[in-house]
Amino acid sequence: MNHHEEPHIVDHKTRQTRIAPVEVVCVGEALWDFYAPEGIPLEQAKLLRRVPGGGAVNTATALARLGVPSGLCAALGDDAMGRGLRDEVAAAGIDVGRLALGAARTGLMLVAIERGEARFVGYRQGELEARALAAALPARWQARVVHFTGIAPVRGAIGALVRAAAAARREGCAVSVDINARPRMWPRAGRSALPGGAGARPGINPGAGARPGINPGAGARPGINPGAGARPGINPGATRGAGVRGCFRLFGQADLVKCSTGDLEVLGTTAPALRKHLRAEATLVVTDGARETLVLGPGGERAVAPRPVRPLDPTGAGDAFCAGMLATLVWQGRDRWTDAALMLRAVARGHDVARAWVRRKRG
Repeated sequence: MNHHEEPHIVDHKTRQTRIAPVEVVCVGEALWDFYAPEGIPLEQAKLLRRVPGGGAVNTATALARLGVPSGLCAALGDDAMGRGLRDEVAAAGIDVGRLALGAARTGLMLVAIERGEARFVGYRQGELEARALAAALPARWQARVVHFTGIAPVRGAIGALVRAAAAARREGCAVSVDINARPRMWPRAGRSALPGGAGARPGINPGAGARPGINPGAGARPGINPGAGARPGINPGATRGAGVRGCFRLFGQADLVKCSTGDLEVLGTTAPALRKHLRAEATLVVTDGARETLVLGPGGERAVAPRPVRPLDPTGAGDAFCAGMLATLVWQGRDRWTDAALMLRAVARGHDVARAWVRRKRG
């Protein structure tokens, strides 16, 4: 792919800048993480330090640190917080040409780290954010890989993402999805809407015996208000059920789907059941904290064990894990993503990148 430099010229109607080609575009949530001082609970914190966060931002940041040109496709508020986040992300070397400033307020997440574990309090407009993201999707991706993360099951918005993923495939891009399911956006009532009876079946027990240590799939954050911005006359439960089915259609567009056992629990399904909803040539990667990561691909099921680590800040570990995988896969044509040996190397690198990520203090 011939990449060339283009100036970021702002379109004052869309508040988007001109798109530049990159290797990986990360699509999804972008927000500010506000950290309390280490060891100070949020109830007592008087000073907070802001750090760019959200699944798409974290993955793009980790990719940029690994030397992979990356871009961000997200929607922020057209306000001081949104413009400041855009500028800080750009300063980190991430292309912001696919980022739009609009009506939804920029999300905020308060974070406290106590004994290596993170506690979150969120201020989000989940449904408005999802619809703003759908409106920000570009006509062309100009990338090798399009990576979706932290997607909310909002009817209409998820349909736009499915169409965008299909368009990316037609453009020749590989498509990856990090399910990164936020519990408050995936209520238990919505699980009855899972397609094809994808409820709990024998397989991985997502709640059994999680061991302490790094959880590359962690990141489910409370505080999202799934009903914020709901339109009058719409049944949120009904729209959420349609959104859940739409998310499974998105998974079905992917060459690679990554989730944690926590994500499986939120979705109310298991790894074997989820794998049946993917493309025959796709790979499902399931992380389980300090336990082995399962790789379910066209050639069968394999496992890769992460090295132990004592995390300083686990926030964004799953995003860094995805970045490590994509940094290995991006240079290969998507037809090679079916190669079991290549995928196992990608997972091993994902573990290494996540391990380095959680040993750094972000706040």
